[in-house]
Amino acid sequence: MESGAKRRRTGENDGTAGGASSTHTSTEGQEVANSSGYDYEVFLSFRGPDTRAGFTNFLYTSLNDAGIRTFKDDEELRVGEEFAPELLQAINQSNISIPIFSKGYASSVWCLKELVRIVECWKNGRQKIMPIFYDVAPSEVRHQIEGYAKAFGSHEKKQRYDENTIREWKAALSAVGAINGWDLHGKTDRREGEFAKEVTEKVFRELKKAHLVVSDCLVNVDNQVGKIMAMIGAQPTETRIIGIHGMGGIGKTTIAKIIYNQLSSNFKDCCFLYNIRQTSKVRGIACLQNQLISDILKVKQMDMNNEDQGIETIKKRLSNKRVLLLLDDVEKVNHIDAFVGNRDWFGKGSKIIITTRNEDILHVPNVDQRYKVECMDCDQSLQLFSKHAFRRDYPLDEDMVQSNKAICIARGLPLALEVIGSLLCCIEKKKWDGKLKELENIPPEDVLSKLKISYDALRDHEQRIFLDIACLFIGYEKDVAIYFWDESRFFPKEAMDVLENMSLMKIDDNKKVWMHDQVRDLGREIVRRESNYKKEEQSRVWDPEEALGLLRTQKKKKKLEALRLRLDRQRPFAYEDFKRLSNLSFLEVCGSTGGFCAEESLLWHESLSNVFPTNEDLHLLPQLRWLSWHHISPTFKITNFSMEGVAILDLSRSNITHKWQGWSHMKVMKNLKVLNLSYCAFLERTPNFSAQSNLERLILSECHNLVEIDESICQLKHLVSLRVYKCWKLRRLPQVVCRGLATLQHCNSSDRLSDTIGNLESLIELDASFTNIKELPDSIGKWKNLKVVKIGDDIRKIPNALWMIKSLEEIQVNGEWDSEVEVEIGDCIYKNRCLRSLHLTFGRIYEVPRLPESLEILKLTKIYMDTIPDLSNLVNLKELELGFCRRNDGGESGGPVQGYPMPRWIENLSKLESLSLTSDYVTTLPMDLSRILPRLKSLELDGDLLRCPLSLPSSLSRFSLGSVTTLPDISLLPQLWDLELLGCPNLRCLPSLPSSLSDLTLPSECLVALPTNMSSLLPQLEQLSLWGCPNQRCLPSLPSSLSYLELNVCKSLSSLGDLSNLKELSSVYINDCAISEIRCRDPLENLRRLWLCDLRQLETLPSLGNFNKLDSLLLKKCGNLIEIQGELPQSLEELMICQCGSLKELPDLSPLKGLRMVKIKCCGNLDVEAISSLCLEKSVEFGEEDYLFK
Repeated sequence: MESGAKRRRTGENDGTAGGASSTHTSTEGQEVANSSGYDYEVFLSFRGPDTRAGFTNFLYTSLNDAGIRTFKDDEELRVGEEFAPELLQAINQSNISIPIFSKGYASSVWCLKELVRIVECWKNGRQKIMPIFYDVAPSEVRHQIEGYAKAFGSHEKKQRYDENTIREWKAALSAVGAINGWDLHGKTDRREGEFAKEVTEKVFRELKKAHLVVSDCLVNVDNQVGKIMAMIGAQPTETRIIGIHGMGGIGKTTIAKIIYNQLSSNFKDCCFLYNIRQTSKVRGIACLQNQLISDILKVKQMDMNNEDQGIETIKKRLSNKRVLLLLDDVEKVNHIDAFVGNRDWFGKGSKIIITTRNEDILHVPNVDQRYKVECMDCDQSLQLFSKHAFRRDYPLDEDMVQSNKAICIARGLPLALEVIGSLLCCIEKKKWDGKLKELENIPPEDVLSKLKISYDALRDHEQRIFLDIACLFIGYEKDVAIYFWDESRFFPKEAMDVLENMSLMKIDDNKKVWMHDQVRDLGREIVRRESNYKKEEQSRVWDPEEALGLLRTQKKKKKLEALRLRLDRQRPFAYEDFKRLSNLSFLEVCGSTGGFCAEESLLWHESLSNVFPTNEDLHLLPQLRWLSWHHISPTFKITNFSMEGVAILDLSRSNITHKWQGWSHMKVMKNLKVLNLSYCAFLERTPNFSAQSNLERLILSECHNLVEIDESICQLKHLVSLRVYKCWKLRRLPQVVCRGLATLQHCNSSDRLSDTIGNLESLIELDASFTNIKELPDSIGKWKNLKVVKIGDDIRKIPNALWMIKSLEEIQVNGEWDSEVEVEIGDCIYKNRCLRSLHLTFGRIYEVPRLPESLEILKLTKIYMDTIPDLSNLVNLKELELGFCRRNDGGESGGPVQGYPMPRWIENLSKLESLSLTSDYVTTLPMDLSRILPRLKSLELDGDLLRCPLSLPSSLSRFSLGSVTTLPDISLLPQLWDLELLGCPNLRCLPSLPSSLSDLTLPSECLVALPTNMSSLLPQLEQLSLWGCPNQRCLPSLPSSLSYLELNVCKSLSSLGDLSNLKELSSVYINDCAISEIRCRDPLENLRRLWLCDLRQLETLPSLGNFNKLDSLLLKKCGNLIEIQGELPQSLEELMICQCGSLKELPDLSPLKGLRMVKIKCCGNLDVEAISSLCLEKSVEFGEEDYLFK
């Protein structure tokens, strides 16, 4: 359940390398990368003696196992009562803080100081608070009574803290005590491990982000994008379904991705379903429905047995969700019906984009408008062709004749222009005329034949690799797939370079193989033609269903070289099935998702047991080079296979241990190059590697119980990559590490790297983000090929040699400040022309030198400095975050400092799209910000930066203000949809606001009242969060577009008025207000969630029987609630009633067929037995414990 803070829609790519808010889950086996702008995602505040060894440890482990970067300080870091700067830094950088309130929490000065800073971050909107009341009641925290009163008595008696400090501590406790959280107080059986997982799931859903990577293969698409955006419209409350159609290779998906990225910042819930035409054939529509539901609800994958079940779940669970959905490459009408059979399947304001080659399927009532992607005109075609043929924007005069012939042949098709241009680029110019003549003889509509000209130009071994990629390796890491081909015969590195240069394949930003679907179809069609369309004669079978049928035929399959299978419980594989595959070199048995050796779109969760007879005299598949088998059991042996020639072995996500008998058979694998044991949860020690002397890549990521890597790894002289990401229990690496290692990720070994690591001259990436490493060796300067370095929060020493590495593209240092530690950025950093991203969060730095112009992202956060750095030369900067203040000589944060205007260098940063300023130095911004930063979309200001009138850019869509005394004119910002006014002490009434606003957050104790004409002022408002408005007695008429209403601690608010006009309202949260009645003349037809907490004056709840979509009702701490009138709605699924001591009976629950969960806690006057008898088939909990998250 949501806590008090608003459920935010964010347009910033925190993480998902997008990131993501929704999750873009590729169907081609892509991994999710998290590159959050925050160094920690969660901060745990707790008193060590109370909970460290028990609940806090459970929670910390659970969060880390889920990949959530969590700060949990060690007791030994606390010296006396001085507030350690590393704790301050960790709080400031976290997305979420979780204070764990225990009996002794208030007695700890450390805890109270932490809480004050947490509340400050919460008030300025940078953080969410999710409190846990472990063994104290929320009221004890909120009002400082009982044990907390005694703790403050002790503090006051010591007279070590002034009245302001004590008052500040109490205010922080009162504020957090009023926030809805988890209440474990009084629960005798806490099931702490299980509860920690529940908290983790909630936190994970809050943090999930995403973004789509767009190809640069098109030119001048702004006009087409603009036309489609006009079809979608600017009305945030209007649901729109737009179809984009056109022939294959014309750029539909690229254009749709651009639009998706432009819109995604306005949506909390987004989903991209890629290549539905092909994916549905392999995985089935139900699996794609499952992905849609999981992405939107931010839950684990749900098992949909069939399409009908998926449809019902989408209709029921997503109808109140305002979503952005991209359905890519839809082939049939029933595909559309399976995801969006009607526009009311999703919430109002949803935007759904469909791409297809078949315009006919878009002639259905649900599709509002259709757009045909036209072929490129002559000028655009010439520019794209020239880009690939000559590597320049336009041809030279002497090349114009041949260029015009080429664009006539391509007929404006982007894919054909790219492939033909790349083909000609790779051959001598004297051969161009002959090749163009050959292309001219192909009928205009036969695109595949035009593409095949490029295939025919390849040499034999390049053709083979092209076909392997088209059939098997799309979505695989290039650096892994390359080992499949014998280097002495196929020269795979050079061949893949040729394919990429000819635009027959690409390597994406994640270093994975990508191929356009028409080029892929060409390769697969060539394989079919070679076999005269006879499956048993085919060289490669990529469809698991076809492969299963082929495997079980009695005929020999001498030509079959590659097979992808899916486990079948109904008919286990037999030895004879594989005996007929004498030339098979690639075998993948799909049994799990997420392994690097598997296309995610084809994997299924299955278990394996006793598939083969265990006869050591039988050796199957003598030509095998690639074996990928997931989820194998400890009893399964691989002695059936001929393993001598295997180069890639993927056993990821298996249940094997270090005692697995299969390790002994691996001794024959002298040619093994890649071993993937990731996600092997029971693996505590690795096997002995001495027999695998040629091993080059070892992947142990997320082996959470791994404690030891065998010392034999030191004998692997060819090892270039070692991945130990999230191996939390691994504390030590073997002392000798191979000189050729290129990638070392997340080595969590002790507190410093071995001196011998300086010999890693081939290292490209060092990721020590989640480690205890405190210093790097001075020999880091030898790493001349290093591109990425990420250093964790324990770092205390940065060698000067780091800044001298000219190959670095990304530097991220998340260090802790110490009075004895000073960090100096070397002047030589300016010479680095490759550096794109620099993120520094350590605390004490005297000067930022001149930085290289190549920088696109600069984040200097939580840094204490004496001067403002000169950034005048950073003309390519797109994202800038400055958060620093002055320190005095004693190392303490200084008091008020003399402020200065924003330096004039801001005028040079015209490409800036995101700006965040939280600085003691800067007190005013340039008045003409709209002229200086015309592309600015997101602006965050914390501090009194608005002393002069400010002209804001019209492109601004998100604006957050904290601790300002004056407000700029924002009424004329046409694209502004999200506004947060946080901690504005002089805000007595709302300023004039733009009518485009859809999200408004107002936590202000000074705001006198909302304007009476809210509905006309903000006609598009969807979400309103109001906090602490002390004089608001009755809500004004609210806009009919409102879907989310949150009212917190409005002590004078006694009436909501009539909410009947709010037809779109789906969620209502009211907490600690003076509400005495809830009135609706007409039922709220879209209301799904009604949560009422701490409404002490509420005595009756009106009949909800006609609220036909209400599925969740929470009543908590409504101590005077006597009666729920009438009936409850048939749609109700969750009923939660807690601490409502005056409530004596409930409406009849027996007619509620959909009710699946009833929780009644601390309601002494309710007849538990009578209620129980009506809920025989439902999940029911009664008792005096209250641990609901409100």
